[in-house]
Amino acid sequence: MKDFYFARERIEKEAIEFLREGLFAACPENCPRYIHFGISSREKRAFPQEYQQGLSCFKALFQAGETGYRLALWNMIVNYYAPDTKFCKRDFSEEEYAFLREALRAVREPEEANVNPPIQTERLVLRAIEREDEKILADHFKKDGDFELFGGHRPTNKKIWEFTLLLRRKMCFAIERKADKKLLGYLGLSIKKQTATGLLEYYIFKEERGKGYCKEAVEALARIALKGRLYEPVERVQIGVYGKKAIHLNAVRARISSANLASQRTVESCGFVHEATVHQTMCNADMGWTDEKIYYLTSAMLK
Repeated sequence: MKDFYFARERIEKEAIEFLREGLFAACPENCPRYIHFGISSREKRAFPQEYQQGLSCFKALFQAGETGYRLALWNMIVNYYAPDTKFCKRDFSEEEYAFLREALRAVREPEEANVNPPIQTERLVLRAIEREDEKILADHFKKDGDFELFGGHRPTNKKIWEFTLLLRRKMCFAIERKADKKLLGYLGLSIKKQTATGLLEYYIFKEERGKGYCKEAVEALARIALKGRLYEPVERVQIGVYGKKAIHLNAVRARISSANLASQRTVESCGFVHEATVHQTMCNADMGWTDEKIYYLTSAMLK
């Protein structure tokens, strides 16, 4: 078991012991065995007596001022509550309520969150994809008319939405124009640790193509990745808040349908070299089976 699991167990036991010796000193048998209190608005309506006890436990631990006790409460919120959970604001101090809202924001973080700082280019910012980007991306996948060629799936609403939701759980970046903060598409890497390679993927919205944005974004991401300045998330004792560790890659690759000439020209303009062609491996409803061209770039090939 990883060290942070033991640390989580330890801080929970210490918090329970604090409650047993303090709030429940007169009746230790009533002390909860786990840090799991019903303190939401729904629980207040359904179980008012249990709610009051849970609220007292929360306040006792929070007001003790111990970092470990607050960490135990944080982990409880992130583990057991949904992002849209409501709390009765008047039952909490401003500091307590702010703590609860911050913990709920951590619930939204995917397990493979993008922990990289924004990447700046001349015209673009490459940043972690946010929840607000998801609908914009999905709408473009629907209306641009090339989702099957790009994503490999028929463009049903379900397939498009499933694909879009996965983007926040991968090493993916929103492509944002600096001038007006407009979302232009996304790009990312699927990391293959066994071979220390990254598989490139990208999509520029149809109305923004032909302006060099894709080339600018691909060049920036590939350079940072191959120079060891790309990071993967590292889980910590505090659930939903990640550390980071540098990823070291030998190469970045791109797999492109032979029918997608524009994408081939993009990677070639970024210095990628055609490595191989795998025959009849990509299927499209309009064209049937097409060949797949594989391109690669290493740090030694960077200009």
